[in-house]
Amino acid sequence: MPAVRQHFWSRVVEVRDVLAFTFDFELFEPALGSEAYALPAPWRPAFVIPAATVSVLGKDAAGGVYAYCKRGHTTCCLHIAVRGHAVCLGGDVEHALALLIALPHWQEVLAQCPSGELSALREVALRLEREACEDLPALPAARQELQSFLKLPELADPVHHLHELAVQRPLPLTVQSPHGWRYESPIRGTEQRAASAR
Repeated sequence: MPAVRQHFWSRVVEVRDVLAFTFDFELFEPALGSEAYALPAPWRPAFVIPAATVSVLGKDAAGGVYAYCKRGHTTCCLHIAVRGHAVCLGGDVEHALALLIALPHWQEVLAQCPSGELSALREVALRLEREACEDLPALPAARQELQSFLKLPELADPVHHLHELAVQRPLPLTVQSPHGWRYESPIRGTEQRAASAR
């Protein structure tokens, strides 16, 4: 399995309860190998990432998993969902957690904007953030404390960052089901946009 920096990961373990309750990231300690997700099951994604070493770091409430992957010089942190979607959240765990904490409702943002237009993503993200803060007034403070404690990279524009990763770029690695079909972005037309950009 690819290694996550130990000092950083030990700090993540310290705040696992906050990550689970506030940011829907339930940490696996220790991380799981991809073989734990190689066989189909109704409550979790089953996947294979050819030629890559994989650490399954955690899951969300819907059963989707966060996987840190390495193949050659390529590293990335993927979210792999039960519904057959995969999204790259960053080139490493630090950047993925920075996005997840800055934009905890990122999955709903993508789900409500199937066109993937940046302006639509911004509008939905703003509304969901407002609703989340009404339900959980401690969210902004928890976000700030986690970003500081974990020394996460600063994302000046999390929605634009999500747009680049989930809409503008193809997945850096192929994620396949054991049945042979490929996990794709939840945004319609991502593959065509990526192909036209090449």
